[in-house]
Amino acid sequence: MQRLDYRSRTFTAVALLAFAAAVAAQEAPLPAGYVRPVAPAETGHAPQMRVHEATAAQRVFELRFSEGDEIMSGITELAVRERIAAAYVTGIGGLSGALLGWGDPAVGAIKTIPVEQKAELASFTGNISLRDGRPYVHAHAVVSFGDGSTKAGHVVTAHVAPIAEVTVVATQIAE
Repeated sequence: MQRLDYRSRTFTAVALLAFAAAVAAQEAPLPAGYVRPVAPAETGHAPQMRVHEATAAQRVFELRFSEGDEIMSGITELAVRERIAAAYVTGIGGLSGALLGWGDPAVGAIKTIPVEQKAELASFTGNISLRDGRPYVHAHAVVSFGDGSTKAGHVVTAHVAPIAEVTVVATQIAE
């Protein structure tokens, strides 16, 4: 049996104390508005979920937009030209402005969220699917400002300044 040196015994003791403190903290009451992390999520609560397995990406497109380009127009143009029927889309960059939106089911329309200043495209994610036989880009974005505040929503338009990079991973090409 190997003996632990002083440092190893000290580290082991500290690790055990930290573990015991974490277990004790799990049992302590939480302040209002907090929940403990749940992992893994309980299964069986998504009975309407549909699954389609795509064994591999058929094509990957790396788009680089420049000053003044409009992102949604560019992605739609690519999807039409390359006959993309299904894809997922991610990106980052800078914007001179954008029009985001919040889906309002009561009205059956999107409430607009104007972005009328320079912003970072902190997160851009979405997909391409077919709608009435034509590629349709559905994307959401989070944009951030110099003061650290953000706006987010559906992307209606997004005007690039100075650059934006978007990756389109096509999982299905139309015949």
